[in-house]
Amino acid sequence: MSPDKPHPEGPGKRGIGSGETPAAASTRLQAIRIALSHDLTRAGRVLERRGMIVATEGNLSARLTPDRFLISRRGRRKGELKSRDYVEVPVVDSPETPVPLNASSEYRVHRMTYRARRDAEAVLHAHPLSLTAYAVRGVLPDFTRFDEGRVFVGPMVLVSHFPSGSDALAEAVERALVEPTRPSLVLMQNHGALSLGQSVDEALSRLEVAEHLAATLIAAGRIPG
Repeated sequence: MSPDKPHPEGPGKRGIGSGETPAAASTRLQAIRIALSHDLTRAGRVLERRGMIVATEGNLSARLTPDRFLISRRGRRKGELKSRDYVEVPVVDSPETPVPLNASSEYRVHRMTYRARRDAEAVLHAHPLSLTAYAVRGVLPDFTRFDEGRVFVGPMVLVSHFPSGSDALAEAVERALVEPTRPSLVLMQNHGALSLGQSVDEALSRLEVAEHLAATLIAAGRIPG
């Protein structure tokens, strides 16, 4: 990308994109927000329909700008989300941009994920039964025998148990995501799975395929005792 040229209106007048007026930038950002909220809403419905999220558990997010992301509100059923059920959270904590009180209690994990992985554009946290069974046992499923595992899921990592919503859990996830394997699926012991993607659909597909393969291994009696 070429360096920005001086803007005729002077410093502080630039929009989000090069050459955009503030009004145009605001309009473009709102369009992105609407599109992402639609993608997240669809993902919530799919996850609930497939039994990977029940009641109000789980949380969904997507990167809005390099330094902000949308995340589902706390206490909402993910299969019934509306466009108003997402709030903006800063990637870096700042007194000028506090975290909304109604943001998901797991916003710290999402924040650390976006900080650790610039390639992450969406993060979905669910409690799929088969993957969670592995997580409870403290082991990773072996998908190496499946083409789908290599192509759609990729490297995985297991994170030890820490309290839900805690800084300790978020920091453990951050450490795991910067491992040399660059995993895009995290199993959190006793706490389900976290899927990253370069789009909401990619994160969702990764989670769906991983859950299907984990269920296949369990059905074949492959889960370690």
